[in-house]
Amino acid sequence: MNTLCVTEREQKQAAQIRRQYRGPQADKMAQLKKLDGKVKRPGKWAALFLGAAGSLVMGAGMSLVMVWQNMQQGIALGIPGLLLMLLAYPVYGWITGRRKRKYAEQVLRLSGEVLTGSSQANQ
Repeated sequence: MNTLCVTEREQKQAAQIRRQYRGPQADKMAQLKKLDGKVKRPGKWAALFLGAAGSLVMGAGMSLVMVWQNMQQGIALGIPGLLLMLLAYPVYGWITGRRKRKYAEQVLRLSGEVLTGSSQANQ
């Protein structure tokens, strides 16, 4: 008698391989996650860039003050750096808000399909 004993790890691998062969329409949750990333990612990158650039500029201003005792130029460079850092979050909110409005219909439709599909599968 030949019995097949499949471990949990093998089941996960089989499910992962199976997902690769299902068409793009088959996995609605993956599409929803991809669309959500498409909405949030540009705002995150813009905020990250502004925050990093502002930190570097402010750090250069601090260096001018602390290392070279150049108070006026250090403050003149540090304050714009601080403003860049402070702009990071509002820019994130603005970009993400615009993209949410742009993709809201698609996200709501797809999430509705996922929710009704999962509730039908549970019944």
